[in-house]
Amino acid sequence: MHLSLLTVLAILALGHSAAHADAPADTGQAVHVNSIRNPELKSYRVMAAGLDAFDDHHALAPKAREVRFQLIPGPDAPADAMQDVTLRIPGNDTTITVPLSADGSFVLPRSAQADSEDADLVTNRKQGQFRWQASVRSDGVPPGMRRLGDLRLQCQVMVAIAKKETPFLIRTLVATKLRTTDWCSADALKMGTHSDPAIASATLLDGERRVALQVKNGGTSFLAPVGDTRYADDTLIELVYKDTGDAPPASL
Repeated sequence: MHLSLLTVLAILALGHSAAHADAPADTGQAVHVNSIRNPELKSYRVMAAGLDAFDDHHALAPKAREVRFQLIPGPDAPADAMQDVTLRIPGNDTTITVPLSADGSFVLPRSAQADSEDADLVTNRKQGQFRWQASVRSDGVPPGMRRLGDLRLQCQVMVAIAKKETPFLIRTLVATKLRTTDWCSADALKMGTHSDPAIASATLLDGERRVALQVKNGGTSFLAPVGDTRYADDTLIELVYKDTGDAPPASL
């Protein structure tokens, strides 16, 4: 029996005191990873596990130069939440300022000192206003397209971060349910991927076949079949912008 990975992430949340139990119970036939249901930035040490996963699984997207993370205003954030927002990693002896792009994305720097001090990532906003997601993009992917191998690597980054702060017994429970320790390769795994601007459709292009993917949350996310081994890493997903019907520009 397949398990929704929204449920998996909820199980993981039970092992972390600051997690939010907002995932539904297991009712579906597919496994879903929702890459936006992350209500707070983690400690540097936890987030850096995603950097290690990017290096370890880089073969999924060899033309991707980096993994980026993005701040996304949560449902309770004010309309101007992104205006003049800053991100830093304060330590005992020094503070690292992390540059933010206009879309709220950033590259997490490597820092042995931040790791040893178990420093946190801190914004200049009230706690709870932002969610976050990881994003992997290979060079050469056309605008309005996502590459499946990029999303598979993105999944590995997200899962590595989740595992880092989860007790061993909870990780064992999830691995037992999924029948694999490599959660992103679980049969029928689908990962929710955030899209801004909103999309009208997402279509997987498999040779001459066009496979419509489920679009959710008013067009702000779609489900990608990252665990389906029938599709190669170079398989593309075509996104159509909701308001104009055109392919949206390349963005996180």
